[in-house]
Amino acid sequence: MRFSKGAFFAGLGVLATLIGSSSASLSAKSVKVRVTERTGDKLLDQSLVYPKQFTKVPTLQATTPLSIAFEAQDADKKAVELAQAFVSFQHASTGAEVAFAAKMSKLGSYKLDITRKQFRTHLDGHPGEYKISLVLGSFEHGGLFYPLGSVKVSGKAATTEEKVVYGAKPEIHHQFAEAQKMPSIVVSLVFAGLTAAPLVGLLGVWAALGVNAKGLGKEPVGSAVFLGLVTAYMGLAVAYWVGVKLFPTLTYAAVLALPTYLAGQYTLSKRIEKNI
Repeated sequence: MRFSKGAFFAGLGVLATLIGSSSASLSAKSVKVRVTERTGDKLLDQSLVYPKQFTKVPTLQATTPLSIAFEAQDADKKAVELAQAFVSFQHASTGAEVAFAAKMSKLGSYKLDITRKQFRTHLDGHPGEYKISLVLGSFEHGGLFYPLGSVKVSGKAATTEEKVVYGAKPEIHHQFAEAQKMPSIVVSLVFAGLTAAPLVGLLGVWAALGVNAKGLGKEPVGSAVFLGLVTAYMGLAVAYWVGVKLFPTLTYAAVLALPTYLAGQYTLSKRIEKNI
C-alpha cells in the first residue's frame, strides 16, 4: 500500500509525537541489511551502528530479496517490545512511500524479508531510487526514525493514466422484461376450491356427528377464547400458505399451543361441571 510522506507518518499514530523527540530512549542495535541474489551471492551484507548508513546502493529485483534485521533496546540496554516497527521505502523522485511491517522473532529482535509477492505488488511497477528508513515506536520509550540508506529498484513503470476519448457515446438500448405468464382464471378458482374443500368437509362431518353449537353459550368466555385461538391457528396456516416462512410459522404455533390447550381444557371442564 502506497502513501504520501505526510499521510504515512500521520497514520503511524503514536509515532507522530515520538519521532524526533530528544527525550526518547529507544535505540536500534545489531542492524543488518542484506541483499542476496538467487545464486547465493551477496550484493550487500552490512551491519550498521546508529546513526551510520550503508554507502553502497544495491539494485533490487524480484530475485534479489532484501532482508533487514535489528534489535530494539531502551536506555538501559534492555530489549524492548515495540508498539510499531516499520521499514519505510520512500521514492526519491516522487516522494511516494510504502511501508512494510517487521515481525518480532523474540523479545526485542525484529526482521523483515521482502517477498517476491510484496516486491511485485508494491515496488516492481515503481522503479527508481528509494530511501530506506526504520520507523520504530514504543509507548513507554518513545520513537526512533533511522535512515539506513538507499537502494535502486529495477522494473517497468506502471502506466496509470487513462485514455480520454471525446465524442458521442454509444446508444443505450433498454429492453423491458416480458410479462410473466399466469395460469388461467379457471385453474386459480379450481385450486382455491380444492384448498377450501377440507374446511367444508370438516363442517359436514361435525353436522353428521350432531355437534351442538348451542352448548357454547353455557360457558361463553372460555368458548370465545378457545374458538379465537383455533381461528388464530387457521389464520396462521393461511399466512404460511401466502408467504410466511416455515420457522416463524412454527414459532407462532408453539406460542399458541399452550394457551389453546389451557383454554380448551378450562372450557370443557366447566361444561362438564354444569352438565353434572
